Amino acid sequence: MSSIAAELRIRTHAKRLHLPVTGVQAARYAEEAAQARHGTLEFLAALLDAEVAQRDANVERARIAQARFPELKELSDFTFAHVPSLNAPLVGELARGTYITRREVILAVGPPGTGKTHTAIGLGLAACRQARRVRFTTVADLVMELSEAQAQHRLSKLEEQLDRIDLLICDELGFVRLDADQAQLLFILLAHRYTRGALIITSNLEFADWTSVFNDDARLVAALLDRLTHRCHLLQFRGESYRFRESLAARESAPSPVPATPRRRTSTPPVDPTEDAHITT
Repeated sequence: MSSIAAELRIRTHAKRLHLPVTGVQAARYAEEAAQARHGTLEFLAALLDAEVAQRDANVERARIAQARFPELKELSDFTFAHVPSLNAPLVGELARGTYITRREVILAVGPPGTGKTHTAIGLGLAACRQARRVRFTTVADLVMELSEAQAQHRLSKLEEQLDRIDLLICDELGFVRLDADQAQLLFILLAHRYTRGALIITSNLEFADWTSVFNDDARLVAALLDRLTHRCHLLQFRGESYRFRESLAARESAPSPVPATPRRRTSTPPVDPTEDAHITT
């Protein structure tokens, strides 16, 4: 059998077996194996390694897309020195994901712009790469989703879907004041989540001010905090806005615009209308 016919058979079988890397890269891997004088098993192992790596990468991309992050922010891109109140070693330890296995809570608290969402997304990405199912949402969007599910008599179904999530990230608690029904829905979900899976909540409010979000229901807030802080990792963000620092640094590093050099006016000698030697008649 010619090499062309063999490659065609490999492509055909690989397509049927859903092995795209094998179909496209088999010939190249075979050539490299021959040049390196590798045996048949070494060639096959390398080809299957590439197939598995590509499949894992595809699954990871799908998992990250399903998490619904507003943008992708890595922990490695966060300048911890700008937020000295934040326990950087703790964040590094949390990135390993053991808190997810233990179904623990992370509360990230601090003023707007100090890096809470960045850190939450970074931890969420780390969890996705550990084959965890992650869901990112703002509290406002989550409450709207809960209210709509309740109105359509599918609240229990939504709760079952969220129960299958390994890590639920609720961003921006404190930006929207909830009415009594919304506060009750959010309380029930978070109190339920406390025993079912890992949770990250970011808030621009100190705990004493959470009553302003939950319709001034101090008893509800006390009951919620009692649950959330039972097995909790507290990340405190204090100081100047992290976003402001980044914006300022970007402006300072940007090259200054070069002022335009004024063009010098040159005098043009007058044209004698009688001199037109290039015109032909």
